[in-house]
Amino acid sequence: MDQLNVVDRGLFTFSLNHEIHKAIRLRYPLSLLCLTPDRPRAEITSPLIHRLAALTASRVRATDLAASLDLSSVAILLVDAETRNLSGILDRLKEEIEPRLHLTVSAGGGCYPETASNEAELLEQAIELMRRAKAEGGDRLCLPI
Repeated sequence: MDQLNVVDRGLFTFSLNHEIHKAIRLRYPLSLLCLTPDRPRAEITSPLIHRLAALTASRVRATDLAASLDLSSVAILLVDAETRNLSGILDRLKEEIEPRLHLTVSAGGGCYPETASNEAELLEQAIELMRRAKAEGGDRLCLPI
């Protein structure tokens, strides 16, 4: 697996800010997808999150970026992707995640400028919707629209 596009939260936040500014200047959409394993928080380990981030990074484009946001979730920055693309992207990722890591995931997402006006709002929106997906029973994607 190519680990070059798996980064820590600090670099991810910097990259998100940088990509938002490029998206403004070049007028393209930027989506964010946040994933968490459908397990109790006590069963989510750092090695599991790192494996999830690495597997995710290996299945997205080289222009996209995956990060371990914290000890329980992964974020994927998707350049030039719209909200309507997120369901299909997640389905393709789940085809790899479920058999390899033996788990399902809950996800939340959003898109600049469609559903969020800046990087902080986009990140907050994706995390909140990921939490909602897990609270609603897991193995689903929640989107703002």
